[in-house]
Amino acid sequence: MKKSGEGTGFNPQAIEQMMASYVVSGKSAGMLALVSRGGKIEYLGCHGHADIAGGTPICEDTIFRIYSMTKPITSVSLMTLMEQGHFELDDAARRWIPALANLEVYQQGKIESDITIRQLLTHTAGFSYGFQPDKFPVDELYAKVWRGRIQDQTMEQVLQILFEFPLVAQPGTLWHYSIATDICGYLVELMSGMPLADYLQQTIFDPLGMTDTSFEVSADKIDRFAILYGYTDDDPLAQLEHNETSPFISALSGIPVRLHSGGGGLTSTARDYWRFAQMMLNGGEFNGYRVIKPETVSLMTQNHVPEKLLPMSFNGVAPAEFSGYGFGLGYCVNIDPAHTAAAGSAGDFGWGGMADTYCWVDPAEQLVAILMQQYLPSLHHAGRRDFRNVVYRALKP
Repeated sequence: MKKSGEGTGFNPQAIEQMMASYVVSGKSAGMLALVSRGGKIEYLGCHGHADIAGGTPICEDTIFRIYSMTKPITSVSLMTLMEQGHFELDDAARRWIPALANLEVYQQGKIESDITIRQLLTHTAGFSYGFQPDKFPVDELYAKVWRGRIQDQTMEQVLQILFEFPLVAQPGTLWHYSIATDICGYLVELMSGMPLADYLQQTIFDPLGMTDTSFEVSADKIDRFAILYGYTDDDPLAQLEHNETSPFISALSGIPVRLHSGGGGLTSTARDYWRFAQMMLNGGEFNGYRVIKPETVSLMTQNHVPEKLLPMSFNGVAPAEFSGYGFGLGYCVNIDPAHTAAAGSAGDFGWGGMADTYCWVDPAEQLVAILMQQYLPSLHHAGRRDFRNVVYRALKP
């Protein structure tokens, strides 16, 4: 279940050992790692199970919930619309979503300035997600919505509820991970006149050959869909979701998947996501098809967060603040490798998903690296950091 390129300057042994260690110790049901250099997949290896009870191994074509790894895809789709002249980064988003003009900030009253599209793309618009109720009381409201069974609602309907909640900060005054990319996905719908799923299919998935990436797992692919596992007080590797009730499988649950979450709704495979990441490494092009311009890729992968708002509270690699990271338009960006959580290069960029999936792109090394698994809570174990470190150790000088 693995490929490695002989004589290409890459030794995968450390990656194999790392994945085997996580599976044997019960920190993950199964892992898949993909590493490419110069546009060639040098390693694709799998360890463990997609379904422990069923004895189904993780395979090259296993489908995973990529959750927030949806965000870069949504951000790219929005930037294609900027290239078409629909907006500028510092335009007020209320031009398309009038409700944004009426928002209030917790214990501060009405917003003092318009939320811009740049702020939405960089998580500096003042919204939240619901992950820190002890620090931000309004997170209780957010969490209640996201914990509900809402896949049969549209994003417009969900946002109508969320826009009733106060912001955690004035726009532009705090970097805070949030629903902002879901709003970006809604903007794609409003500007393009198409459902987000259709726009992604037409603009990104079909041209790149991403045949297994979707907001819903179809009936003919259910046997390839990995089970979601995670930590509970009773079991450190408990099954957290069953296909019959999965919000990603309407064929079994009977509940239509209408919620096209640009912030976290996609399922995908490692090879599919590699095609998208390689497109970004190639400056917006893959296999002769251009998704976005090289200048746009460069713009997206530079830090846009003012120094006064750094360090960020979350960098996607480890659960702490590290001053070496900034944030671009949909991506975390390595701005100072000496002060980050793990090995890397100046200018590398990436993001992960809630079930501890992770991808980053390193232009200096012509590298794309992807880790796939299905484990909650995110960052409960140090898999992302360990994966980064072993990948760079695997690179021969």
